[in-house]
Amino acid sequence: MSSTKKPISQKRADKEQAENRTLSRVYYVFLLGLAAECYLFMVYQGYAWGTVNSMLAWHKILTAATWLGLAMLVGGVVAGYLKRRDRKIRTIMCWVGGVGAFFFVSSWIITRFFTNSAGITAMCIIVPILAVLALVYLLYQHECALSTVVLSGAMFSVWLRGASAYSSYWRVPVIVGCVVVVLGLAAAMLLTNKARQDEGKLWGIRVFSLECDYRIVFAVLAVAALSVLLAAVAPAITYYLMWALGVLLFAELVYYTTKMM
Repeated sequence: MSSTKKPISQKRADKEQAENRTLSRVYYVFLLGLAAECYLFMVYQGYAWGTVNSMLAWHKILTAATWLGLAMLVGGVVAGYLKRRDRKIRTIMCWVGGVGAFFFVSSWIITRFFTNSAGITAMCIIVPILAVLALVYLLYQHECALSTVVLSGAMFSVWLRGASAYSSYWRVPVIVGCVVVVLGLAAAMLLTNKARQDEGKLWGIRVFSLECDYRIVFAVLAVAALSVLLAAVAPAITYYLMWALGVLLFAELVYYTTKMM
């Protein structure tokens, strides 16, 4: 009877190949994040602090980029789905859709929230955060990426609630948004429990590793939901909630880092 087990040398080669693919993706994500941030700084200088002619020119460019980005996003998603069996084309279309999503979302936000340069400032902050989260997703376990995204999102929600506590315009929409976030976290708990019952898979797709400690994931989701709910009810304690979430985020990253060693 022939053995179906791979030799040690083949396993080592497969592991090195998988690590090289991951490092390539990390490299591309880093370069794309850097390019996106440089582009946003150019827009900041020309659109937020430029001359009148410069602002008008950038407004036309951003308006065109909004529609071009939307076309790239839709085209990339549709083409990627139609050619999903061709891995090379599917990958290319995913990148096209991702770039299109960046131009569509960033251009819309920058032009929609032009007052006090709020839109461009927000994008300059959001892009590095998303790049770091993408790197965490590529380098760490999926449960670590989920916990990091959840805690980061909870910190942002809590900060936004505190910042809008005395705003007559944003206070109610932010409270509604907090409620939506809490409901989303509750849905995430249900999906996590479903994945736990199927050895880390959802509808046949692996979302958690076999060694996943679901107690950590459930605790993160519960703490995040409780923090956002408390912030919605008592905005005066948002400062302390942000500190607590920040400490928990650091501890969570240290925990998953030690698991990889």
